[in-house]
Amino acid sequence: MSKKRALRPVGAHIFVTMFLALPVTAHAAGDPKHGENLYNAGCFSCHDTSIHTRPNSIIFSKVALRNRVKFCDANAGTHWPAQAIDDVTEYLNEAFYKFDD
Repeated sequence: MSKKRALRPVGAHIFVTMFLALPVTAHAAGDPKHGENLYNAGCFSCHDTSIHTRPNSIIFSKVALRNRVKFCDANAGTHWPAQAIDDVTEYLNEAFYKFDD
């Protein structure tokens, strides 16, 4: 019986660790107004808004859009937290892409 008690905390730690390691695909809705401000301050050093309306777009879903915002954040060095990524994604989606959630 003492072996079972010794293993329970370890099992719980493994479960929690595995749970935290799962990728999160659902994100909280962003604030598009805040996202617009972030976009205007952080994205124009690389491109203007015409990139979002070009005919050869590589963005075909809201998930792909969020991934692209994360990619651009890393390349621009803006170091936005997850909520800011959500805010910019929501702004871009409302202003240009119009994907359903």
